[in-house]
Amino acid sequence: MELDLDLDLDFITGTTVHYYVTCKREAWLYAHKIAADQEDENILMGKALAQIKEEQLLDFGFGHLRIDKVVKHKGHYLITEYKKSLKNPEGAKMQLLFYMYLLKKSLKLRSISGKVVSGKRVLYVEGSEENMQKMEKLLHEMQHFLAASKPPKPEKIPFCKKCGYRNYCF
Repeated sequence: MELDLDLDLDFITGTTVHYYVTCKREAWLYAHKIAADQEDENILMGKALAQIKEEQLLDFGFGHLRIDKVVKHKGHYLITEYKKSLKNPEGAKMQLLFYMYLLKKSLKLRSISGKVVSGKRVLYVEGSEENMQKMEKLLHEMQHFLAASKPPKPEKIPFCKKCGYRNYCF
């Protein structure tokens, strides 16, 4: 597979990818720098956990991204993303796959895999050709979607009640 080097990914982050998979409206608001409710208990908890994580982990800076952990062993790269919960495993998986895609593309890696860790739960993600193509397709879709001048209409989903953007919707 030839990875698309023409994708402009400077404005897309792992968080944007996670939000897009969870709720497209949330992703649009976040990408357009509209702040979530900073007093929301979930936002405050996320900030506290991020601060603890920063004190205990050496994250890997890569461009405009902060990846929790990158380990190289015998020519193979393993990316680790830590989450407070895995209530949305697909969002977490796609966020990790985004990091894997960027590293594989930029560093021309042959082999990469990853895992999302939340407490005792671990979700493994392979850096297969199929997964790389899936991410590339998602990124193209996101580029077009996030370029829209207005967010999509609110849509009630199970994640709404704990979302820091819920005041923008209902």
